[in-house]
Parts: sequence; structure tokens; C-alpha cells
Amino acid sequence: MKSTVVLLGSPRHGGNSETLAEALLKGAGDRAGEVFRFRLAEMPISGCLDCRRCWSAGKPCILKDPMSEIYNALGKSDLILFVSPLYWYTWSGQIKPVLDRFLPFSAGKPLFDLKGKKAILVSTAGDTDPSCFDGLRFSFRTSCKLLGLENHSEILAHGIYKRNEIDGTEWLLQAARIGENLS
Repeated sequence: MKSTVVLLGSPRHGGNSETLAEALLKGAGDRAGEVFRFRLAEMPISGCLDCRRCWSAGKPCILKDPMSEIYNALGKSDLILFVSPLYWYTWSGQIKPVLDRFLPFSAGKPLFDLKGKKAILVSTAGDTDPSCFDGLRFSFRTSCKLLGLENHSEILAHGIYKRNEIDGTEWLLQAARIGENLS
């Protein structure tokens, strides 16, 4: 792989979902290529305006904000990690504006797209019922299909809420194994 984009959608620096993503990256080692981490809670990213002017200025979006850094990294990447704690049975508020700004990849004639890139969903939830992820999984899978992303894996760790509760769990081993098997 040339590079990996990690979209960290948690407000907690070093939280459970980020720890899970880091276990995957550690398992991948050099196979992840150059890693671009984006801590979305620290980036003032505007929501999509649905102005339909995608690519009109030779770039994905007319808005001038840190999303341009993410677009640049996405263009170079082979793998995208969508990392989010489960909030109200879906994405966190930190990652949702980024996902909305993926509109250029399904609008008009993009100068580059995401087709064929691998996507991995990494999420944690305090809820102990694994079905709590159903809404998030639907959004992720449908988005992958729309964008032409390959849904490589989903790591959905339920019963994990308190800080550092992910430590020492089977979830970290699962994430590392997925990383080890990346090609």
C-alpha cells in the first residue's frame, strides 16, 4: 500500500476507538504505507452546503477549510479507516461533516475518486448488544457501495465505554490480525 488515511472521529484523544485503530495499524506495520491521521475533533471542518459546485474550481470542494488536507490524502491513499465511537446508533458528530463532504466523489465528473480503495470501519460502543451497530453498519456499507470503496472489514467493539476499557481485550487482537492480513 502507498498510504492509509485514518479519520479519527472521537472527541477523546487516545480513546477506545482510536486505540483500536492503532492496534490495526500496528498489526499492518509497513503494509499500511504512509499513514495520514486526522483528529477531526481538532479540525474546524464545515458541513456540506449542497451547492453542487463540486470540482468547479479544479478541486473537490469550494469551501476553504482543513477538509482540503483530507481530500489530498484521500487522493493518495489505498486504505481509509473510518474510526468513530457509536453516538446515538451512528457516526459521531466529529466525523459526520467529513462524510457529508464526500459528496464530490459521487457528483459530476470527479478529477479523482475513491473507487477500489479499501475501507475499514472501526467503532466502539458502551452498549452490550452487538445490534447497536446496525445503523452505523448500514451507513458505512451503503456509502462504500455508492463511492466504489471496497468494504474490507468492520471492527465493532461493543461493551466498551469507559476510558481505556478496550485495553487487554480480544478486540485489540482482532484489529491487529486484520492489520496483519492487509495486502
